[in-house]
Amino acid sequence: MAHPNVFEPAFDEDVTRYEEHGFRCRRSRLGYQAGCERLGVSLWEIEPGSEGVEHYHFGNEELLIVLSGRPSLRTPAGWRELAEGEVAAFPRGPDGAHAVGNHTQDAARVLFFSEMRGPDLVVYPELGMIASVEKMSSPERGGMAVWTRLEGAIELHDPAPPNPASNPAVAADRANALAPDFDTEQSLPGFSWRAARLAAQAGAKRLGASLYELPPEQTGFPYHAHLANEEMLVVVRGRPSLRTPDGWRPLGEGEVVSFPTGEKGAHQVTNRSEEPARFLMVSEMRAPDVVLYPDSEKVGARGSAPGSGGSGLRMTFRSRDAVDYWEGEDPPSENGK
Repeated sequence: MAHPNVFEPAFDEDVTRYEEHGFRCRRSRLGYQAGCERLGVSLWEIEPGSEGVEHYHFGNEELLIVLSGRPSLRTPAGWRELAEGEVAAFPRGPDGAHAVGNHTQDAARVLFFSEMRGPDLVVYPELGMIASVEKMSSPERGGMAVWTRLEGAIELHDPAPPNPASNPAVAADRANALAPDFDTEQSLPGFSWRAARLAAQAGAKRLGASLYELPPEQTGFPYHAHLANEEMLVVVRGRPSLRTPDGWRPLGEGEVVSFPTGEKGAHQVTNRSEEPARFLMVSEMRAPDVVLYPDSEKVGARGSAPGSGGSGLRMTFRSRDAVDYWEGEDPPSENGK
């Protein structure tokens, strides 16, 4: 069985539905192919001379990573050229308005990551249109999807104009997946690695994306599963090995794997090769979260989203120490205590 791969993508279509607006691009919906349910990732191969349609989402944050070429990015501050590996974040609302184009002579490839929350409203300012979708990426996922011209609205309250200073993608080179700025590490025996928190560096708030570098004979984290957050793995370099409820298997460079919420999404990554491996872990940022550790029979209670480094509640318990809900509880006495 072939697995979705960012370096050898299976394109879903020759051109997008935006061709009539001057945006010629092939798309590979890697998230769908990998079985993601709550995270989206698509590879876009943008033809020279193309310019995308400026838009912004009210319901979903997006994150872009340049795989190859020198595409251009439009934000409320204007156009600028992106470097290979550059990471850009687009917040919800007008301040996250963006479009991607290609002003070079060669094709460019970018990865777009997104939350998949629905319903969503997508505004296209220059087209004077708004899309109302029941599910993110409709109509591909089914459900209601309506594109309406704003001029036909019975009542219209224009949103506040975008503020370039509030769009993190305006600044260049905040984060780069090919030349990462490693800003965190772990040095436990057998669990040693370093990581670049790319999404946070780029200014994302509701999507997590960290690039891990795993030395030979080291493992990322204990075998675990999240109850609140879906995760996704993209192999950037090397051949790490992955453990899931189906057992162990080697991963190929570029491979995309999804980890749904619950025990079926349990996973662990280790490096059994002789060279360092790099992989990108993308996550929702929902809090609170509960984490299951099947091997050690532990349960983790987390008040913050995974990988956020947030303070607050962070407790881990042995499952065998669980007690009945009513243990230690007595009805109040006559004086109310």
